[in-house]
Amino acid sequence: MKKFRTVTLNIDINTTKDKVWDLIFNRFGEVNVFNPLIDGSVSTNEMQGAVGAERKCDLDAKNSVHEKIVAVRGNDGFDIDIIEGGLPMMDKMNGSFDLEATSANQTRVTLTMNFTTKPAFLAAIVKLMMPKMLNKMLVGLKYYLETDQLVTKGNIDNIMKGFKNLKKDEGFQTKELALA
Repeated sequence: MKKFRTVTLNIDINTTKDKVWDLIFNRFGEVNVFNPLIDGSVSTNEMQGAVGAERKCDLDAKNSVHEKIVAVRGNDGFDIDIIEGGLPMMDKMNGSFDLEATSANQTRVTLTMNFTTKPAFLAAIVKLMMPKMLNKMLVGLKYYLETDQLVTKGNIDNIMKGFKNLKKDEGFQTKELALA
């Protein structure tokens, strides 16, 4: 049996926990508004904001991922399974989002992804690449929630540059960010 590899990242977002929860859980099918790694997403069933909610995420014109919420922990977190499709070299994937209100207007989002690869020896390589990809998604989440501006493959590089210039606890809404 293959051993699952794990990658965990977190980010502080200058907004309420309720606002973060609404976007990532209640609006599960709308991940395309903040995730620059996908071209589009859509709910594939009527169960939004509940265990059993599913979405299809188009990575590009040929590849997609079908995800499902499989567990929920109040409004503190939830777990997803990748039930179909996936990234090249991936065998099995699942993940969890956990939220913690660190103040009235700041929320720490922790993303944990577990995966196996096919063939198994590629797991170490994928584990090195995955944090960069997942970090772009988390920075995109922060940017979208703090500015109400869509995140795309076309603007993520400028968003990442802006993120690197933020001071601790500073948000995108406090900085001017020119997006080309």
